[in-house]
Amino acid sequence: MKKIDAILHPVRFKIIQQFLDGQNRTAKDLAIKLHNIPQATLYRHIDTLVKTDVLKIIEENQIRGTIEKVYSLNLSAVHLTKDDLIGLNKEDHLQLFMVFTAQLLRDFEEYLDQDDIDFERDGVGYRQGVLFLSDSEFEAFIADLKQVLQKYIQNTPNSDRRKRLISTIMMPVVEEEKDDDKK
Repeated sequence: MKKIDAILHPVRFKIIQQFLDGQNRTAKDLAIKLHNIPQATLYRHIDTLVKTDVLKIIEENQIRGTIEKVYSLNLSAVHLTKDDLIGLNKEDHLQLFMVFTAQLLRDFEEYLDQDDIDFERDGVGYRQGVLFLSDSEFEAFIADLKQVLQKYIQNTPNSDRRKRLISTIMMPVVEEEKDDDKK
């Protein structure tokens, strides 16, 4: 199985998200957090993530006659590279984008299902903006954005910090030709 297929399956994507806070997890931990995934399905998907090197087994503990495995996210494996995307056709890209947006929609729905939501207090927002940038300006923008993210991405969980999801989609806008432009 290709790494990209392993990562972007909806159930496996949900499992991976549980590790994004930098914490290690056991299958039991994941079963508690992802209670809507049947246990056999969860174990099967964990096994797939281990086989594709997305998750690593970092510890094995003997617990009452069984072995409890502790898993860690292999960060280098979850970052898709140009090589991972080579050979994908339009339908493949649309499917991957659909998985991404479906997961984003589920995350937002889970937020809205809470009893006490407050967009301002919680820092929730969604918006779309347009920037007019040359290719070199866009490269500088991406470098600046990476620098800002790197400043905070190393933060570890503690009682003062709230886990926040940040998603980005960037693409050039394909503008329709106006009737005047065709003449």
